[in-house]
Amino acid sequence: MVVWQDRETRLFHHVGTLEADPAGDYRFQYQPEARLAPNFRPFMAFPDSDRQYRSTALFPFFSNRVMSPSRPDFGAYLDALGLTRDQADPVELLARSGGARATDTVQIVAEPITENGVETARFLVSGCRYIDGADERIARLVAGQPLRVRPEPENPQDSPALLLDVTSGDPVGWVPRYLLDYLHKHIDQGADVQVYAERVNGPEASWHMRVLARLEVRPANG
Repeated sequence: MVVWQDRETRLFHHVGTLEADPAGDYRFQYQPEARLAPNFRPFMAFPDSDRQYRSTALFPFFSNRVMSPSRPDFGAYLDALGLTRDQADPVELLARSGGARATDTVQIVAEPITENGVETARFLVSGCRYIDGADERIARLVAGQPLRVRPEPENPQDSPALLLDVTSGDPVGWVPRYLLDYLHKHIDQGADVQVYAERVNGPEASWHMRVLARLEVRPANG
């Protein structure tokens, strides 16, 4: 999914879909939600909102968001994302890292995968740097440890916010905004929502990559 955040409303919209097939062909097209977002304008790289774009190489709009394998810190970057070099194709790197840039509000995220009735997704925990004590709590986290999902309706910036606690009242960060509508819908429907720390990185990693989490959603009727 290609999601875009409206700077005015701070809402995220699923504006497009990037797909890759085993043959190495890439496709991008806009989603109906792009037309419904009042402040969204087509990306300059993809000006026609009715066209499906195809390429045998990853479009520069997306490839410029992927760290080059020639960088000396590329191995550490993969390690922080929980990937091996064999798994590090550009689309997977985008899906794990989000591909965010300072020049826009676009993120690339993987669609939740459904297997045996369980919807699974991975995400980087947001806002760790803004929580007092988060650094010490992250240092004590271990892979596989549950993170409790806690609504934060009093959040002055984002009332639908969902905190992630290591223990009751001890947060390490937030669920990313682009997942909030999806999660609130399932929570309201009585689904079993579980989050686990899948990869925990030390202070040498940038703040937005300190914790890679795995989300598991079991529908109420599952």
